[in-house]
Amino acid sequence: MQKYNIVIYGLTEAALVCANSAAKTYPDKNIALIFPDNDKKFILLLAENLASNSNGRISVLHKSITSREANILILDDNEIIGFEKLVIATGSSPIKPNIKGIEKEGVFLIDKDFQSINRTKKLALKCEKIVVFGGDYLGVEFTDELLREGKSVTIIERSNRLLPSSFDSEISLSAQYIIESQGGAVILNNKVKEVIGNNRVESVKLRNEETLNCDFLLISSGSRPNVEVAEKLKIVFDYDRGILIDDYFRTSDKDIFAIGDCAAKFDFFRGDLCSFLMQSLKLREAELVGSNVYSVIYNRGKLSSYLTYQKRLLGRIKNRENEYEKSHLSLRTMQS
Repeated sequence: MQKYNIVIYGLTEAALVCANSAAKTYPDKNIALIFPDNDKKFILLLAENLASNSNGRISVLHKSITSREANILILDDNEIIGFEKLVIATGSSPIKPNIKGIEKEGVFLIDKDFQSINRTKKLALKCEKIVVFGGDYLGVEFTDELLREGKSVTIIERSNRLLPSSFDSEISLSAQYIIESQGGAVILNNKVKEVIGNNRVESVKLRNEETLNCDFLLISSGSRPNVEVAEKLKIVFDYDRGILIDDYFRTSDKDIFAIGDCAAKFDFFRGDLCSFLMQSLKLREAELVGSNVYSVIYNRGKLSSYLTYQKRLLGRIKNRENEYEKSHLSLRTMQS
């Protein structure tokens, strides 16, 4: 049986950052990076490069975990490996809403994966009339970027305002103002009911039976943590919110950690678990856990990091508002 000091499971940016951090902090430890085969070619290449530059200290195994007994893992080819510390970094997957015709070409779900986001944006830029279904942060950000590229974009949100779960109504109105000032359309209190077209999307039908023509549909309905492995590891988890962790990122088994989107997060303002986590925080978590799996450090700074992000985003929105006000003032001056 092969034994590893540290095993990291998942092919995500958080997994790679954690592995790199652990390798630098614990030069005497051997590390296994385990993940099933998938099509994430870019991050797979990064994983292979990380291993090849580790002087043999990082091993990459293209396998899945099927079960666990104490500190022993059984993989899908019946290989048995031992570990001292295990880190779960399996990320999340986009939620696929129940929409008739969603399988047609030209319909894409927004994934938090960096490579997937870039690929989706490149495809969207080849189209002209785009509908974005979902007014969360990613949906609003995509809408803004596509409008700046000169595309015709309509964003649809089920709630009565944009960014309903992230910000208050004042910021929601500012976001809507920015979109509409660039020529975008905002539809609230509605949803996509059906994708219309032969093999490819040609239009979408809304809940109120209104039909919008489009050649690209982008769906941002949130994400769900990838927690399938948690059941196999016999640790506590919630299907919708993720693997439960303490303030040290430890799961119900203190030798097993969870980081990134697969780990349940605590909302300071609601006093409950939530799924809100920005990319920068994921990577900070990964670096922190990678360098402290043997000397646990309390996770300070979550609230300050969250508030810092909120402050930066508010500043960004205010700056854009000022830009539009200046441009409109100049236009009115010229017209007068």
